Amino acid sequence: MSAIAKEILTKSANAIPLISQSARPKSLYRALKVMDGNGVGETVTTTKLLNKGFSDCYFKVTSVQLRGAELTHGRAYGVEVWKGKVLNEGKPVEIRGGLKWNWVKYTPTVEHIHATASKVVV
Repeated sequence: MSAIAKEILTKSANAIPLISQSARPKSLYRALKVMDGNGVGETVTTTKLLNKGFSDCYFKVTSVQLRGAELTHGRAYGVEVWKGKVLNEGKPVEIRGGLKWNWVKYTPTVEHIHATASKVVV
């Protein structure tokens, strides 16, 4: 995101990220292009999964290749986490359905954080 866009967002009284502000569904590529570094390092999920109760299923984005005049198409790769378990031995896979569903930035719930912390063996 450019410095000008960051400045505009932070000057408003209630600076909410553009992803949650929009009433229009966002494709994966529209959601990633407004994040820092085109979303590399961010976690994303679909509202379809959230609505069905899968709160700990998401992708950790590792690389993005945006295309098109408005950067609304492309390819994205990431590590898939399904029900709290990392799939494919942590190897990045192509994130499918980028234009099909509404994608949002994933923020874990308090229950998910506690469940993950209790699984860690010291």
